[in-house]
Amino acid sequence: MSLLVTEGLTKDFGGLRAVDGVNLVVGEGEIHGIIGPNGAGKTTVFNLITGYLKPTRGKIHFRGRRIDGLEPHRVVSLGIARTFQIVRPFTDLSVLQNVLVAWGHRNYYGLGPFKPFGPAKRKALEILEFVGLAERAYVGAAALPIGLQRRLEIARAIALEPKLVLLDEPAAGLTEEEITRLKELVLRIVASGMTVALVEHRMTFVMDICQLITVLDRGKVIAEGTPSQVASDPEVIEAYLGAGEGEGDA
Repeated sequence: MSLLVTEGLTKDFGGLRAVDGVNLVVGEGEIHGIIGPNGAGKTTVFNLITGYLKPTRGKIHFRGRRIDGLEPHRVVSLGIARTFQIVRPFTDLSVLQNVLVAWGHRNYYGLGPFKPFGPAKRKALEILEFVGLAERAYVGAAALPIGLQRRLEIARAIALEPKLVLLDEPAAGLTEEEITRLKELVLRIVASGMTVALVEHRMTFVMDICQLITVLDRGKVIAEGTPSQVASDPEVIEAYLGAGEGEGDA
């Protein structure tokens, strides 16, 4: 069953077409990868889906409802959460407080002095346990190494109780051991009932974990299929795989 569908999704920045007629279908309960060289339009697609950018043309449907043009907070309320390439924790708050802010936004519209704190704290600690950060709950978010800050980003996304989680380069800057743990976490997220779409440059990560992969180049979809189908596609090899792995804005 389709959870997210884009039709002819297009975004122009002046004379530059960053996304060009992208048709994307993310099925419920799957891990869907979006890959391509730097500048292919991957992150721009995420920004369009989540309302950070408005499409020049095209439609976005989520759970059968049209959402293109909605403000980001409305998109979140409908069940889409995301992480970013550059981690953005509230550096003056603890790990637990970071998650409380997200969960409180979703459930209490801000945890004010007259709101019940106990249930929110229990839920936030459950989420931290889920992502492997429970032991760091009272540590300042700024003190976490990059690998754990990326886990905190995911924890905050989960705290928004989404149906779809968009992960933007979640493996960037991680060690091989951290990537292995990240794979396990993404699989747990899907097993818990959420769907994941991810943008990633680490090809081994994508090939190991995704059921379906969409390949973008210069804003257009040039291939889509299973990891084995994509890896053997000549156009993909020329546009991306043959160029080697890298990291950067997409």
